[in-house]
Amino acid sequence: MMRFFPALLLAALISGSVAVAQAEPSPAPVRVVCVEAAWCDVAAQIGGTDVQTQALLATPGIDPHDLTPSPSMARAMAGATIAVVNGATYDDWALPFTASVPERIVVASLAGWRPGDNPHLFLDPAAVGKVAQVFADRLSHQPGISAPAVAERLAAFRKQLDGVTDRLAAMKARHEAVPVAAVEPVGETLLRDAGLAVLDENFALSIMNHAEPSPRDVAQVDMLIDGRKVRMLMTNPAIHSPQIDRLVDRAQAVGLPIVAIGETLPPGQSWQGWVHGILQTVEQALGDGGK
Repeated sequence: MMRFFPALLLAALISGSVAVAQAEPSPAPVRVVCVEAAWCDVAAQIGGTDVQTQALLATPGIDPHDLTPSPSMARAMAGATIAVVNGATYDDWALPFTASVPERIVVASLAGWRPGDNPHLFLDPAAVGKVAQVFADRLSHQPGISAPAVAERLAAFRKQLDGVTDRLAAMKARHEAVPVAAVEPVGETLLRDAGLAVLDENFALSIMNHAEPSPRDVAQVDMLIDGRKVRMLMTNPAIHSPQIDRLVDRAQAVGLPIVAIGETLPPGQSWQGWVHGILQTVEQALGDGGK
């Protein structure tokens, strides 16, 4: 009988009576589409390999306020499983594209944004924290997603976020009420959290809304810069106008530090790395080098 065993085993293999284990295919990543690259970076840090992200605006120098969306943007957003839109009048043109998206996150709604508030919510650590939590909750309920793994990545991101808020608190202790000026309020929330006071807010809001600043507001910012009554001038590289060029020239003429804060996450950087870089530049302009 023993001499027939190999033949019997071969027959069993051929007939399928000996099972061969096959690996289960991995579920496809959850498709996440954001308008701004900063929100997609937050989603990618929390989602890991469970998500595939696409930002509609990832090129530095683009002003979403004036953007004319393309059909490809509409198609990309409509094909998302989770969509993230800043809202707050900043990118409201994208909201209709999300009508059929299963999960939609509108940051302005989570942040309690009201008309007149700063719409650049991706540079508001409190808003970022709320988005991170809601995104993790939505992702955890997707089929095939490990909720504990998402929770672990969320905790890691929150630790990084705490590092940003701790740095802001330390800056506030050193720079409480230090006066600064801005041609546009893209980074105003960060500056406020760091204790700084933007003295020309009406002027900055007018520039952001593409409205002509009042003569009084123009005269005020001229006086602030010419008299060096502010410690720095904040600019937005995505915004250009003769009015802004004039202020930059005046600031340079009196030796006032100029700090550029953009609206788009630089390629290859994380959200927290971007913010730490901004804060480092601000600290250097204020003369403490981030110490």
